Amino acid sequence: MPRPLIAVFRGGYSGESVISHQSATRMLQAVDTDRYEPLYVTLTRERWTCERPDGTNVPFDRGECAVDRNAGRERFNAALIAIHGPPGEDGTLQGYLDMLGVPYQTGGVLNMALTFSKYSTTALLRTLGFDVAPSVILRRDSSDTIGQVARIGYPCFAKPDRSGSSLGVTKVKRPDDLAAALEAGFAECDAVMVEGAVTGRELTCGVIRLNGIVRAMPVCEIRTSREFFDYEAKYHATDTQELVPAPLPDDVTRSVKERSVAIYRALDCDGMARVDHFWTGDRLVTIEVNTTPGFSGASIFPKMLEVDGTGVPAAINGLLEAMLQR
Repeated sequence: MPRPLIAVFRGGYSGESVISHQSATRMLQAVDTDRYEPLYVTLTRERWTCERPDGTNVPFDRGECAVDRNAGRERFNAALIAIHGPPGEDGTLQGYLDMLGVPYQTGGVLNMALTFSKYSTTALLRTLGFDVAPSVILRRDSSDTIGQVARIGYPCFAKPDRSGSSLGVTKVKRPDDLAAALEAGFAECDAVMVEGAVTGRELTCGVIRLNGIVRAMPVCEIRTSREFFDYEAKYHATDTQELVPAPLPDDVTRSVKERSVAIYRALDCDGMARVDHFWTGDRLVTIEVNTTPGFSGASIFPKMLEVDGTGVPAAINGLLEAMLQR
């Protein structure tokens, strides 16, 4: 029997495409090639292409999500989405795959579209009773931006509402710095969320659904000498520490894991997700939900899988097995 064809989607339309290629490489290398045949599907705004792991081109039919390996057209049996940002993290690619009947490892269209908006995510979590930071959404034509942000208070963060890897994020310490921070955010997105800064220990917790069971990964504490965990701290700084498992009291670790799983379920996530929090000493404040967490050599989620004992290959192949059983 031919091995099921697996599309590993990479690239995308944002500044995170470089990280996406690294994540896709690690995912593809974890695939059990005795059971599956993985191929890259690379997305840019100009075109979609398909390549074997060795880089040789395979003719790709975008209308059918199918390839021709000299044996006629074959539709992919499943997809691993390793795209950070649009169209892989905003629900667009998921809608395309849904229409073609190709299963994938992330949440569905609604989950991905919702969680790609930082403001919409925290607004819903606040309504559901989760502790989140105060925030406001601003657009270029918003009125009284100074007054709206004053109600949030300083320091605060200006974040592009729909962007990742801290691209365009600025810590704003005083009103005079707000205009430049908003411009940096608007360069990435047409809406900017201004969120109250939370002081405390920065924590993140991965959640995965394997064998039908949703469970939390070991908690990670992030320590950086920079103002916050920005792109430089994530991928280039030599003094950033990502401590897995986080050196926390047992009750705090338990709270972080329970909160992360509860949010994963409340937002109808699937596959792998990562939930970011701050522990202030007496409060656990949730900041963000990442539904296509980085999977590169510098990424946190694979480290959690290794410390947990699951390992990257078991996670990836377990997700594939679940997809093909749907």
